[in-house]
Amino acid sequence: MKQKAFEQDSGLRLHGGYRIAVVRSLEDVGPCLTDWEALARSAGEPNVFYSPWALLPALEHLAGDKRFALLFVIRPGGPDAADRPVLDGFFPLLEPAGCALLPLKVARMFRHRYCFSVAPLVREGREPAVMRAFLRWLQAHRRQYPLLLLRDAPADGPLAAALRSALADEGRHFHEGARRSRALIEPGDDVEDYLGRALSGKRRKEYRRLGRRLAELGELRLRVLQPRGEDLGAWLSAFVALEAKGWKGQSRSALGCRAACRRYFEEVATAAYARGQLRMLELSLDGRPLAMLCDFLAPPGAFAFKVAFDEDYARYSPGALLELECIRLLHEQKAQGIRWMDSCAAPEHGLSNSLWLERKPLCTFLLSSGSLLADCWVELYPYGKRLKGCWRRYQARLPDWLPSWSRTAGG
Repeated sequence: MKQKAFEQDSGLRLHGGYRIAVVRSLEDVGPCLTDWEALARSAGEPNVFYSPWALLPALEHLAGDKRFALLFVIRPGGPDAADRPVLDGFFPLLEPAGCALLPLKVARMFRHRYCFSVAPLVREGREPAVMRAFLRWLQAHRRQYPLLLLRDAPADGPLAAALRSALADEGRHFHEGARRSRALIEPGDDVEDYLGRALSGKRRKEYRRLGRRLAELGELRLRVLQPRGEDLGAWLSAFVALEAKGWKGQSRSALGCRAACRRYFEEVATAAYARGQLRMLELSLDGRPLAMLCDFLAPPGAFAFKVAFDEDYARYSPGALLELECIRLLHEQKAQGIRWMDSCAAPEHGLSNSLWLERKPLCTFLLSSGSLLADCWVELYPYGKRLKGCWRRYQARLPDWLPSWSRTAGG
């Protein structure tokens, strides 16, 4: 760790034995890249979206005019010159903004449309100490960061346990929202056994029939992006074109519809490929892509990033057929250290929920940084949510013939 680069920041303080440095511009990140990369590989809860090669392009292309603060939690070195400082934690924050239910400004973990985890990077085994240091930093900056919202954070695991323990030890007020879950896969010893538990015999037979029907139309081929010697640009262009061809293109939500989104995707995929952390699959018919998927690897985990399929062939379910091949490949990669894969899908996603047996529990935390006003609003927050829910149900019962202003005002 290059300590001099951090000592230039006025946010450097000692918190529970840790020094916390704050970086607010991309130009100042350079000196910490090596240690940040090492931390991403050593995190107890892997989060590929907070690795520097994935987060920095997002800050450059997707953050817009939003202000951010990158918190580096540093364990100081000892008197021995060889005992150098160690980066144990990384928390990327969006600077506080207003919230509909709260009069106080709320800071959030940085998240964009293609970021599916807000788990901070914390070195395995250091979770309790890092979480305590982070909470003490928030308290020291409680005027600037009165509240912190962690939306869809991991509900279980060492990070969540350390956060709850640190909140109790520091006597902080917080609200933990209702849990929900999304699909997760933990490959077993036998892929056919896994698919047999996930799908009924009738559905497996139907997928085999659809595969045969497709093969009757031409040469059906499965390709896997190889670690080297591939034309990555061709793979990425094909994926962007396939996604834009469907409903995402029509709704202007596809990667290719916004120049900034496409640049982000190309930079992140290129960086992941260079590190051996990109996996892409393609199901093609006579050389024409029918379905493609793109995943990021972060051993012992993996994250499903994007999937696209040709809607002209929707009756053959090419997306589902490719997902089945993905499950088979995951079982093969178990020997390479991939023990689980996060679907990154919405909790109600039908296909993922039907093919992936396991679930990742998520919840939302609202934390007070320690000020009296923030403590009060955290205590009142659940009642505000209930009141908002009641108001929405009341509006839903209003007759459709009422003018829109009446429905907004409650009649």
